[in-house]
Amino acid sequence: MTSTPPSPPHRTGTSSSSSSNPTQSQSNASASASTQAPPPKPPAPAMSVLPGQLARVYSFAHPVLLLGLLAVRFGKFVEDPVSELLGDLPVLAGLQVLYAVVCLPPAGAPSSKGNTGEASSSGSEGTVLRPGRVGLRRKHAKEVGISVKVVPALISLTLTTLLATPILSILLVLFGAPLTTHNLETLLCAAHMAVLSATALVYVHGVDGSTWREVWGVGRPADAVWGGALGTGVGAWFGAVPIPLDWDRPWQAYPITILTGAYIGYAVGSLISRSSWLYGKRIQFTPEVEEDMDKKTDSKYNQIYQLIDSVCN
Repeated sequence: MTSTPPSPPHRTGTSSSSSSNPTQSQSNASASASTQAPPPKPPAPAMSVLPGQLARVYSFAHPVLLLGLLAVRFGKFVEDPVSELLGDLPVLAGLQVLYAVVCLPPAGAPSSKGNTGEASSSGSEGTVLRPGRVGLRRKHAKEVGISVKVVPALISLTLTTLLATPILSILLVLFGAPLTTHNLETLLCAAHMAVLSATALVYVHGVDGSTWREVWGVGRPADAVWGGALGTGVGAWFGAVPIPLDWDRPWQAYPITILTGAYIGYAVGSLISRSSWLYGKRIQFTPEVEEDMDKKTDSKYNQIYQLIDSVCN
């Protein structure tokens, strides 16, 4: 007579937990797939010059004024570049601060359509002032409005001088400027290029990381500020072409042609980038369709990785 061994006791808890594990993992996978990272911050749009008549007039006069300053001082610039660059730097800084205050909205402003001025005027109209006190509140509001624009402009100039000047000095050396000689010329040339290109950028966009990634990646939409900055770099690049030529002209000395090209490039870039056929356009290195396909492919891969990670865990 053959006896069968007793079967092991049935563990309900283990089986139920093991049977519930696939369901739990599936729910975790679906939850992790549904919870995705927040959408990326939209890029900053193209900047518009303030709508006032003074802002519009001076925005066109400012590049012409800079070119006029260069033309008037060019003879002195050729004779003694160091002293001329050093003497003209405060004038350039003052003109750039004036341009930012008069023509551009500061970083963090609600819009570039003059809402601040409209709000202050409507507030002053709706407030009943005592007799004899009519001008005080409006004068105080005007002073506050000016300080709101002047202080960011001075901060932008300070950041530009302290941060952009060393970076551009290094870039000039990397692109062929003398390393052991002409150090003061390189530093002053970089300071002029920094004040030209970066003061308005910092004033308008602040220190927003995504915007500055677009700046360094040449991905900003065309406007007066970005066009001036890009034109400064392109003009300096083309300005270096006459230096090695054997024309034996005194104006071929470093860094005269580079800085002349930077000034001309700034003026041309800031003007043509406001035209209707360039304003708001971006430099596309790859077609937009390919970029959309890459984004969709990356999102699908991210979902697959999240599913695999949740199942394994």
